[in-house]
Amino acid sequence: MVAASALPAASAPSDPAGPSGPTLTSQSSESLALDQGKVAPSLAESSGTVTAFVQLDTPSGVDLSEQGASAAQVEDNQAVVEQLADSVVPAQTNARSARAAGAPQQVSVTSKLVPGVVVTGDAEQVRALAGDDKVVTVYRIVPKTPSNKGTDAFTRALEAWQSTGYTGQGVRIGIIDTGIDYTHAGFGGPGTQAAYDEAYGVKGQGPVPAGTFDDAKYLGGYDFAGYDYDASGTVPGTSLIPTPDENPIDSLDSIGSGHGSHVAGTTGGYGVLADGTTFDGDYTTLTDISDWTVGPGSAPESGLYALKVFGDLGGSTNVVVDALEFAADPDGDGDLSDRLDIVNLSLGSDNSPADDPENLFIDQLSRLGTLAVVASGNAGDVTDVGGSPGNARTSLTVANSVGNTQTFDGVEVTAPAGVAGSYPAQNSQSYAGDADVTAEVAFLGATVSGCTPLTPAQATATAGKIAFLYWDDDDATRACGSAARFNNAQAAGAVGVLLSSELEVFAAGIAGNAGIPGAQLTGPSHDALRPAIEAGGVVLTLGPSLANSSFVEIPAIGDTLNAGSSRGVHGSLGVVKPDVAAPGTGISSVASGRLTQPGIKSGTSMATPHVAGIAALVKEAHPGWSAQQVKTAVMNTASHDVWTGQGGTGTAYGPERVGSGRVDAVDAVKNSTLAFSAQDKELVSVSYGLVPVADKTVKERRTVDVQNTGSQTVKYAAAFTTSSSAGGATVTVSPADLTIPAGQTRTVTLTLTADPATLAKQLDPTSAATTSGVPRDFVGMLTGRLVLTPESGSELRVPVQAAPKLVSDLTGKDVTFLNQDTSAELDLDGRGVASGGWTSLVAPFELKATSPRLEADAAEGSSASAVASGDIRAVGFTSSAPQYAAAGDDPGAGRIGIGVAMDGDWASLGGVMFPSVETDVDGDGSAEFETVVRKYNESDLTLATTYTLKDWTGPDGEEYGAGEGVLLEPVNSVWANVDTSVFDSNVLVVPIAIGELGIEPGTVPSFTVATYSYYGTQPDQSIDRVGPFTGDPYDPAYWFSGGGQLLFVGADDAPVTVNRSAAATEAGTGELLLLHLHNASAGKRWQTVGVSTLDASVELTVTAQSRCVSGKAQVSVRAVNDGDVKADVVVETPFGTKTFKNVAPGKSASQSFNSREVSIDAGAATVTGTAIIDGVKVTTPFEAGYEAISCG
Repeated sequence: MVAASALPAASAPSDPAGPSGPTLTSQSSESLALDQGKVAPSLAESSGTVTAFVQLDTPSGVDLSEQGASAAQVEDNQAVVEQLADSVVPAQTNARSARAAGAPQQVSVTSKLVPGVVVTGDAEQVRALAGDDKVVTVYRIVPKTPSNKGTDAFTRALEAWQSTGYTGQGVRIGIIDTGIDYTHAGFGGPGTQAAYDEAYGVKGQGPVPAGTFDDAKYLGGYDFAGYDYDASGTVPGTSLIPTPDENPIDSLDSIGSGHGSHVAGTTGGYGVLADGTTFDGDYTTLTDISDWTVGPGSAPESGLYALKVFGDLGGSTNVVVDALEFAADPDGDGDLSDRLDIVNLSLGSDNSPADDPENLFIDQLSRLGTLAVVASGNAGDVTDVGGSPGNARTSLTVANSVGNTQTFDGVEVTAPAGVAGSYPAQNSQSYAGDADVTAEVAFLGATVSGCTPLTPAQATATAGKIAFLYWDDDDATRACGSAARFNNAQAAGAVGVLLSSELEVFAAGIAGNAGIPGAQLTGPSHDALRPAIEAGGVVLTLGPSLANSSFVEIPAIGDTLNAGSSRGVHGSLGVVKPDVAAPGTGISSVASGRLTQPGIKSGTSMATPHVAGIAALVKEAHPGWSAQQVKTAVMNTASHDVWTGQGGTGTAYGPERVGSGRVDAVDAVKNSTLAFSAQDKELVSVSYGLVPVADKTVKERRTVDVQNTGSQTVKYAAAFTTSSSAGGATVTVSPADLTIPAGQTRTVTLTLTADPATLAKQLDPTSAATTSGVPRDFVGMLTGRLVLTPESGSELRVPVQAAPKLVSDLTGKDVTFLNQDTSAELDLDGRGVASGGWTSLVAPFELKATSPRLEADAAEGSSASAVASGDIRAVGFTSSAPQYAAAGDDPGAGRIGIGVAMDGDWASLGGVMFPSVETDVDGDGSAEFETVVRKYNESDLTLATTYTLKDWTGPDGEEYGAGEGVLLEPVNSVWANVDTSVFDSNVLVVPIAIGELGIEPGTVPSFTVATYSYYGTQPDQSIDRVGPFTGDPYDPAYWFSGGGQLLFVGADDAPVTVNRSAAATEAGTGELLLLHLHNASAGKRWQTVGVSTLDASVELTVTAQSRCVSGKAQVSVRAVNDGDVKADVVVETPFGTKTFKNVAPGKSASQSFNSREVSIDAGAATVTGTAIIDGVKVTTPFEAGYEAISCG
């Protein structure tokens, strides 16, 4: 990587103009390692194949039901839709042969929720379907990927069974996942190898065999995917085309499979006793299940449907909509009253926007009466990373917390006697053998990691032993993964690997390799064994037989957060997430194909089914409740805080990470009071969204309806508790006390008050201030919960989120150069911002192109917000090289700046839409470089990453292959300690290094700006493209005086100095593009201003005369205004200066200056006239001579 040198303040050119503010010298990222896993969009391989949903112009089953149609008519509608689908996309008998031609191929037909047909085929041919008058819209489908015994007690599900008697009986839950191993004892199956082999067969495609399942638990299902389906096409041996069948059996529990069975076991498994038998007793009498092999699910007597949407070889899926359609009418008879009660979706796509088209199906299903419980995702503390379907308005979205118990694998120490015993650990997952290993542990040194081949001496010490290797728990600094360590250890003769750790709970598993077994010690295990390992002589056993062997109670870790749990969307489109948290770390549940045994998995995928099961308990308790009411009950009663520290210490996470809080089964089932946003009851949470604050205090009100569904009057005290602050902004609650009679509803008003004088951008107190050592991007939020505290019992909560920010209102004036001047002022008018962490910024450019708004149908079938955020409206060019040259420094240290204005706002730049600039240095029509704006390593750090598109040797002699990254720079040219509106904006500056890319004086590159997104409707996923255009970085037509900067502080009457080249001076006219980064709306954040030249001067007739007065020499100067406007006149001589204001046309200004000498030499008087001519301030100098004189 070529690291662009950061410019320290001492070496950067000084900024001669402009108000004080933050340092705006362009900065670089020399400390960051380039992520070579990403490629330039123009080089990304694209077959042009897409999967899409074609919505047809005909009623859905839901529509017909609402119109009073019979079940038979709804059922018959399937044939109507199929016939219509065939007329648009003819059905093929051989899907694979159809694909060879690229013609759109039917995957499935839906009629219950949204009428249409899922197709796959060439992108252009699929898009062309929109032209059929029988088609409403063509939606692009974004692929989705898969995202208890102690936990039953922790979430109080066990107590709920005991105290309420509800166990999920009669509630039907769909598990939309990798299938279910219905033969497992956890689901009442035989739990034998013979049963699993019979059910799975060769590829899991035969009919479901009789006698292999419990018909009270496994109620049915369907395999929408088939054995070798993978929507991404990246898994070897897979097909893009699903091959559905009737058998939704899950494949063997391993990486890429077994996920659905694990989820189903947590949701509604019966549980497996210590002797390997299925529990068939009374759940309401249970008090202790800690010795069970597999604990029961949260709703152990619920019925399960296996809706298999993933292939058995791993990968992603595009057939989730088919499973949702099934959930609306499981028996396909057209009677939608038998819809499933709940569907669990432990899957999703990171960074997809809240208007992802697939969310339509989630919302429609919810309105029908089926609650979708969805994983928030495992992408960590990154703004808006929680994607679809977890960001659907109606979904119940779940974050991943940690329970107070953990099931681990283990190692068994046999010597020395002082440390003999079992120790919790986690096994490596890729080991292909079934035999354990018993050997001495070889300690090679405190920092020997195995990331490089072991030395001969280390190999000798390791041969025939278990290699102890150091493991860095920090993802950001870890030198290598586990596979490299295991490979190097095996090559040195090790028979196993033992990894260190300081973590009490693992955030993720270790892969290892297929050849030798391995384990990673927990922090307490490591601390206990480390001295003995260093001393030598420790003999231990590790391997498959010790899987799930350690059940550990760790009270201190209860209600902490798994760091991988995704931060949700922040309200840009009105939706805020997640909704609740539940334990999802180190969860032991059913292991597919393992007969009676459990497996351990972590993630929001594992947290979600706990909540699905609890929702089933609520549904059983309140069978007449809607999906929204069930969701509300679970959210309101999730009143357990989740903490940054162990033992309830540190800071409690806010709704941005955990919604209401961690769920509570007892309170959810017993609660009869429901509180939800009156403006958006399906969301439940109160979302103010983005709140622009100008120069006056803003007050915005939202109301919460509090509904008493019980039979007794209830009383609550109402208050707002703050999680994240925004300076002096507040949320107040009225009334403070509520009395709600049975069956009635009362309203609570929440008033957000944001005073511009006290509003401040503050980081969530649970977030790190830096990412990879530099300031992180973040949205300033005011968040918390409305808390309703009853006279007795548990409180109720409603999450509240707002994103207030100060906004400017600036505009630039046209620029006028006077005569042949090469500099002029760009004046700004309006209101700037300079407080609370915001400073209004303006970025000026030479305007290179404007682009019309995309056609109205450009976003049809896609995300409207994603397409609008990539719809290019204007682009500009500038360079800071002349700033360096003016200061006597190397101009090659400067930056090219490409300014881009879009039609609509993005929520998070570089998350969904990716701007790109292609640079053709040599002018041959083929770009050498591409600079792409995207998130760095999936973090809250937005960078402009430059890739070489051809084999290239950098100025330092380093060689790069085509497609490699060569340079990283912060978007908008400065780090996030200066707010540049990375979120919720539509304008940006793409910085491109000059010298580091070998661009030399005299070279005039050309540039093309493009935008890309998975929601782009073109085959290459592009949205829009503008260019090419040229720009000379060393001699731009216009450049702006400054200190090595592309951004300038924007304020009223704070001009920016504009300079022009000789060519621009000769041309006389031009246009500039101004980006106002902190203005309030998309339309006001960019403008074009004209550049003109005024040939004008102040017309004065000036005379000077020397004379003698009283023996002393004097100089008399007279200036006559010969023009037609008033002028200010300044007269300067060696003997004094005089200023005359507003000298009218035809009038004169005269002044005599006494030298106080007897004689004077010949000289000259200087007269300067200044006037406003055609709105421009014009200054013209004059000089008048006078003769020598002697008065002696």
